[in-house]
Amino acid sequence: MTVYTYSGTLADFGAAPFPTAKPRLWVSPLQDAFGPDGGVHAARQVPIPVSTGGSFDVALVASADLTPPTRYSLRCEWLDAAGIVRGWAQWDFTAAIGGGLIADMTDQIITRVWWGTEPPPVQRTGIYWIHPTTGDVREWVE
Repeated sequence: MTVYTYSGTLADFGAAPFPTAKPRLWVSPLQDAFGPDGGVHAARQVPIPVSTGGSFDVALVASADLTPPTRYSLRCEWLDAAGIVRGWAQWDFTAAIGGGLIADMTDQIITRVWWGTEPPPVQRTGIYWIHPTTGDVREWVE
C-alpha cells in the first residue's frame, strides 16, 4: 500500500503555534473506503503529534487511490492546562497523490466549524460558530 506524507504548521492568526492552549490534532477520512491493494480502510481517527513549533506530518493513502475517492478531515481541539477543550477547528481536504503541504492544497481546504467562546478569527460565508456555553449556532456571511 502506498502512503504519502502530508505536512503542515498549526498556528493561530498571530502566527503563534499555540500561545495559551495545548492542541490535540488528528485526521480521519470522511467515509470508509477500499484501498488500492485490496485493503479495507475504516474511517477512524489517526492521531497526529504536533511539535512545540506547531509543525506536523501524517502518512495517508491519497484520496484518488481509495474506492470511492475519499476526502479527509483534519481536526484540532485546543485544550487548556487542565485538559478541558476550549475550542476546535476543522479543515476538509483532498489528499493529493505524492503528499505535500496541506496549505498548498488551498483550493481543496474548507474550514467549516468554529467552536469557542469567542467568534471565529476569520468571518466568511460557510463558517459556523458554535458557542459552547449557550449552544448558539451562527453562520457567518460576508
